[in-house]
Amino acid sequence: GEADYAFPLPSEQVKMVKDKGTLRVDVTPSIMLRFVEMNLTKPVFQDVRVRQALNYAVNKEALVKVAFAGYADVAEGIAPLSVDYAVKLGPWPYDPQKAKALLKEAGYPNGFEAELWSGYNHTTASKIIQFLQQQFAQVGVKVSILAMEAGQRNEYLLKKPEDAKLNMLYAGWSSSTGELDYAVRPVLATSSFPPRGSNESYYSNPAVDQALFNALGTTDREKKSAIYAQMQETIWKDAPWIFLVSEQNIAASSKALHGFYIQPDSSFNFEEASLEPASLVKP
Repeated sequence: GEADYAFPLPSEQVKMVKDKGTLRVDVTPSIMLRFVEMNLTKPVFQDVRVRQALNYAVNKEALVKVAFAGYADVAEGIAPLSVDYAVKLGPWPYDPQKAKALLKEAGYPNGFEAELWSGYNHTTASKIIQFLQQQFAQVGVKVSILAMEAGQRNEYLLKKPEDAKLNMLYAGWSSSTGELDYAVRPVLATSSFPPRGSNESYYSNPAVDQALFNALGTTDREKKSAIYAQMQETIWKDAPWIFLVSEQNIAASSKALHGFYIQPDSSFNFEEASLEPASLVKP
């Protein structure tokens, strides 16, 4: 009763909230993609076979159940499909034997050791990095994990490539414009290397940079779609990220609250918000 709205609501609390007669649970689609960035300045991650292996190593369907209680969808591309111009490319299948074979081809038959950081330290993030730690161990990759609070996040991540100690980072991104350029440019363009942007993978592909430039140079939807489709396929094959899930927005609210909405990018719309007197709320 101390708050009329809570977001994000941890998925494990959904049932408890639903059982409260005066509360409501709102679950809506989002355009928030969750992934693991790999630092491509580190020798081990410069081999695309290693990056592909780690994509094969993760059972995304199990991750949805274990960490999100079913309130997420397996990633099928570099951006959620409700983002304008996003195309379906996957998902990456769960195939630990393929992962082991690729690691062996890349010169890591016994795996390797690395650090996996999370940009968040809440319950769901902790579950995710623990799950990933177990998944990677099954293909011989031993990772230590760290869930960072905000101060650590700024200190550890706002680094130029030559200063970055990052190996892997569990993170997320949402295109606030609802269009593909902002789903890609801030996190995958060469111009977005930290501390200027959020490309913590330090991924740099001239073809991707040129595609972003060319797409903004035309208003012809057919041409723009073709440019973006090729660009997304290039990124998917390059695998600078381990593509995980698209989250669903989960919120709890008082039944007295009306007209308060979560947008797909997780921002709020409260222009029509109103609150009924408690005496009028029916359990």
